[in-house]
Amino acid sequence: MSRDLPVLLVAGGLYDGLDPSQCWDGPQVGAALQSLGWTVHAPSRAHRPRSWDDEAAALAAAAAAAGAGGPVAIVAATDGCSAALRTAHDHPDLVARLVLCWPTAGDDPEIDRRDRLRLAACGVDGAVERALLDGELVRGLRPDELRALDVPVVLVPAEPEDDRHPRRTVAELRRLLPRATVGLGTPPAWHPTFEPHRAALVALLDVVLLG
Repeated sequence: MSRDLPVLLVAGGLYDGLDPSQCWDGPQVGAALQSLGWTVHAPSRAHRPRSWDDEAAALAAAAAAAGAGGPVAIVAATDGCSAALRTAHDHPDLVARLVLCWPTAGDDPEIDRRDRLRLAACGVDGAVERALLDGELVRGLRPDELRALDVPVVLVPAEPEDDRHPRRTVAELRRLLPRATVGLGTPPAWHPTFEPHRAALVALLDVVLLG
């Protein structure tokens, strides 16, 4: 078995985003993957993006650098799943496989309301707000774009689910993405209850990344 495929760990969050150290390093997911022999990169997402295209451009640049001309695997969290999916759609040659952990619902009016308040507090104008919140199932991609993605995808549900990370989003992504499967569920990595689940998540990632 070869662990030569570079791995990008993409943090969650919307607009300002979670710091990669909060999302993956602090919970020791990156270190655990490195201990198994994976080359792990945790790039920062686009700084104050105006659209998901901005997010994809920044992540594509990080993927190109990490892959040195070859493809990478992307493991993304929450709203970072939209950045990862947009990158895979726009730059399919750069992405060998995706793991989408705890994807955020893009079609919930209450979540949209709360996120509008967050974006307004950051001084975001209306055009950027609409671009970032646009989406039906997940933000940043239409259902037809999801159906067109020809990349292996493993979905990690939030367990227990919550209103921002519901199981129905995972189920619908499983239906729309042509090569998607669903793995075990865990709490998000930065959640206080995550630690007992770290080993199981890392074991799942190891198997998935090996292909």
